[in-house]
Amino acid sequence: MQGQPLTAKGIYTAPHQPLLASDGSYVIQSGCIQGDCENGQGVYLYADGSRYEGAFLGGRPHGQGLFRYPNGDTYNGQFAYGLPHGQGRRTYSDGRLQEGRWVEGGFMESPTLFTGSGCINGNCQDGYGVFIFPKGDRYEGTFLNGQPHGHGLVRYQNGDRYEGQMQAGAFFGYGTFYQASGAVFEGRWQSGQYMGNTRTTSSTVVSPTPSVQVPEVKIWAVIVGVAAYTAMPALRFPDDDAYRLFAFLKSPQGGAIPDERIRVLIDEDATRERILQSMQQLFMQAGPNDLVILYFSGHGLPGAFLPIDYTGTEHTLSHAEIRSLLDRSPAGYKLCLADACHSGGLFAAKGEQLPNLLNRYYTHLANARKGTALIMSSKAAETSLESSGLRQGVFSHFLLRGMKGEADADADGVVRVQELFDYISQQVQSYTRQQQSPVIQGNYDSRMPVAILR
Repeated sequence: MQGQPLTAKGIYTAPHQPLLASDGSYVIQSGCIQGDCENGQGVYLYADGSRYEGAFLGGRPHGQGLFRYPNGDTYNGQFAYGLPHGQGRRTYSDGRLQEGRWVEGGFMESPTLFTGSGCINGNCQDGYGVFIFPKGDRYEGTFLNGQPHGHGLVRYQNGDRYEGQMQAGAFFGYGTFYQASGAVFEGRWQSGQYMGNTRTTSSTVVSPTPSVQVPEVKIWAVIVGVAAYTAMPALRFPDDDAYRLFAFLKSPQGGAIPDERIRVLIDEDATRERILQSMQQLFMQAGPNDLVILYFSGHGLPGAFLPIDYTGTEHTLSHAEIRSLLDRSPAGYKLCLADACHSGGLFAAKGEQLPNLLNRYYTHLANARKGTALIMSSKAAETSLESSGLRQGVFSHFLLRGMKGEADADADGVVRVQELFDYISQQVQSYTRQQQSPVIQGNYDSRMPVAILR
């Protein structure tokens, strides 16, 4: 676990006595068992086996409280909007203690982190960390010799942000700069200077992209991230994970999917109805040569994913209906990526210009044998984990790293679905010390491309 705490996205435990619904999903008896669990003091049982007793605001833990995790861990301290935030103490089932200040669910290792600036999480010397600069700007990503180096995200106080490659503290390599005004500059950077764009966005036109003949193949995607649950414990990273994948799929390496063929549903937008509606609207438009992608990051229970409007008993998103929608889509290629507990149960129910880059992507896709690939973050009986050190879901972290090139085992410049799964499986099992085992299934072509390297 690389010395960093891992927390589960939802753990099903027997004491809640699950009921099997007609659609194959589980209905778990849970809810407020005492007091006022909306805006007061109360006791709430969650469907994953968690229990919280303390102060609530807007239906979520907020204030002082005690949280009991299904694996035996406890946290006693302050909460803000569902996550440990403030002074608190977590007692782990193996006897370890973490006592001190917590920020948005993460434990702050050093008291020097709260002087207004500096390293607030992780390893800001030679590793992955989060650093706050004196003026309030924030960087999270990899470091080398105490400077941002590698892939990272910079958020500025004025609303601007940059995501991409860094070198010695400066933008260097491929990256995207988003201005608060709406302008987007994506392309190559060198020593902090923008060297040229590789695509046109709806908010700004930088320079025209030459036309190129590519096979008649389109990509359609629905990206879902749910973190701010009320009937389940809040999660830290699914919304960020979803945005990261969305940004990748909008990039040339991910297929440069246009806005009209991609939906991103985060938190309040990720209701059961909207998820199914988005899948119906997009996936049914796909043609026989097209690829459809569904990504879900959030809580899961046996037989179902949980949208934001899950009540503890209603509004589950059953694996059966997800599988049915995918089966009904006319698309020849289908890829489902799920970072949720028990997601394995779904099976039962470099230097090129943009034109050539996209041409290679769609050519490889057109040459692959048609079929469906489902890559799930965990087996049906397992949980999916979040990592404070990675500041992501473990599965989603290695999913993106693999798609950005680390999974290209044969170094042919194309990340294929089997290469991606092999990479994710090895990395996730190693990082979680075999607590989480991704799985893949389907009638897919192992050489179906999922990313093209620059």
